Amino acid sequence: MSEIVLIGLDWGSTNLRAFAYNARGEVVDRAEFSSGALTLVGAAQFDDALVAVVGEWAKRHPAARLIACGMVGAKSGWREAGYIGLGDATESGLAEALAAHVVSVDTSLGPLAIIPGIKSEEPDVMRGEETQLVGSGVSEGVIVLPGTHCKWVNMNGGRVESFATFYTGEMNSLIRGHSSVGALLKSAPDINDIAAYEMGLNYARAGAATWLHDLFVLRASVVTGQRTEAFVSTVLAGWLLGCEISAALTMYPDTRSVVLVASPALVPWYEQATRAFGVSCEALNAEQVTTRGLWRVAQCL
Repeated sequence: MSEIVLIGLDWGSTNLRAFAYNARGEVVDRAEFSSGALTLVGAAQFDDALVAVVGEWAKRHPAARLIACGMVGAKSGWREAGYIGLGDATESGLAEALAAHVVSVDTSLGPLAIIPGIKSEEPDVMRGEETQLVGSGVSEGVIVLPGTHCKWVNMNGGRVESFATFYTGEMNSLIRGHSSVGALLKSAPDINDIAAYEMGLNYARAGAATWLHDLFVLRASVVTGQRTEAFVSTVLAGWLLGCEISAALTMYPDTRSVVLVASPALVPWYEQATRAFGVSCEALNAEQVTTRGLWRVAQCL
C-alpha cells in the first residue's frame, strides 16, 4: 500500500466511512462500520470506534493526519464543531472558510480535525453536506444532496448563497414504519414501475394543499383492492419526491438544471422525477464527492 498521509472520516448518524489517502489525494483504501455518531455516547466510545475502524492504518502510518465531517461534530457527537454562516465564505473559498473553523479533538491516534457545518438565518443548517459542496467543484447553480434530510443548495460565485432542507427521507421512514399507510406496504418501491411512480409525481404536481387527503387515499386504494400494495409503495415514493421537488422549485423558480450528489441507487429516482418537472439532472457519485471534499479541506489546514 502507498504511504498514507491523510485519513478522512465521513462520520454520519448511523455509519462511519473511512478513507485512506496517498500524497496525491487518491483514496487507496476504505472501510465502513455501523459505528454512527448517534450510536455512541461519550468520548471513550467515540475513541474506541475510531481505533477499531482506522487503528491499523494509523499504526502503519503514524504521520497520517485525521479529518472528519458529519454528525461527529454535532451537539450529541464527539465534539461540537458548530456552524459557519453563509457570509463566512464570501471573501475566501468555501474550503478555506471551513478549514478556518475546524475543531480539534484529542484521540488515541492523534488530533482529529472536525469540519463545521453551515447555517443560515432562516434558520436552516447542514452538517456533512458542506464537505460534499467543496468536493463537487460546482461554483454556480443548484446542487441537490439527498439524504435523511435533503438539501437544495444555490451556489453563486463559489459560495453558498442559500439553501433549503426537505424532510423527505425521514418522512418516508416515518410513514413506512409508523403509520396506517406504511403498515399495508410491505414491498420496496420499484423504479421500473413507471405508471406507479408517475402517479405519485402527478399527485405532488397537483398541489401541496391536499397532501393530508392524498396520503389517506393511498391507504384506501389498498384497503379497497383498487391498487396492490406494491403499486402504492412506488406511488408513495413518487409522491414524496415530487413534493420535495415541487416545493424546491417554488423557492428556486428559475432552476432548469441541477447537479445531483447521490449514491448510484438514488440517481434514477431523481432523474425521472426532475425530468417530470422540466428540470435536467447531472449526477455525481456521493462517495467520490465526499472524499474529494475531505481532501480539499485538509489541504487548507
